[in-house]
Amino acid sequence: MPTESHAGTQEAARDGRSTRWDPHRRERRLSIINAAIEAIEEHGPQALTAQIADKARVPRTHVYRHFDGKPALDLAVCAHVANQIGQRIRAGLASGGTAMAIIRGTIDQHLSWVESHPNLYRFLAQHSYRVPTDSLGSSGDTKAAFAAELTALIARYMAAFGLDTEPAERVVVGVVGLVDATAAWWLGRDDPPRAVVTGELTEEVWLLLDRTMRRLGLELDPNQSLPAV
Repeated sequence: MPTESHAGTQEAARDGRSTRWDPHRRERRLSIINAAIEAIEEHGPQALTAQIADKARVPRTHVYRHFDGKPALDLAVCAHVANQIGQRIRAGLASGGTAMAIIRGTIDQHLSWVESHPNLYRFLAQHSYRVPTDSLGSSGDTKAAFAAELTALIARYMAAFGLDTEPAERVVVGVVGLVDATAAWWLGRDDPPRAVVTGELTEEVWLLLDRTMRRLGLELDPNQSLPAV
């Protein structure tokens, strides 16, 4: 009969073997996620498991060895794509300069991604941007997570100008809704071009922000360089 020490050694050995395969499992999961993205880009939001398996170069039955069904794979794809969009939006927010320049840069980054990945954007819309909570830190909804990030940034600017930051969240909800609804409307259209949509959205977003700031007692020149926050 094995001793407690011997049993513990066997358990540790099994744990070691399992841990040793973790990088391989992560690599395989990522390859399937990337294959799913390729299939969605090519075949549309309703891409089939067989098409995903073909892109991943694995048997169809192998796809769900790494995901607990199609919904789990869809969530993983949403999280991966959300991170890509987040990087683009953050690049726009970090551009600095005037209020109009930051707004324009952020909107253009977003619309540029939508224009380049129409089927992925449709896929995200169909899944309501739902992603696993731990992939974004605080929220299971990509739009809500980005709204929270924008809220924090705008609140810092408002604080820098000595304004009450309480309205920041409500303003951002309107801004995100406006940009997202416009992107969904524009998707797949040949006209107007992205530059025109970006320009119009930039002006509309500025009007929302300007109205809030004026109500709080601040008149800000949209072409004035903003302080670092």
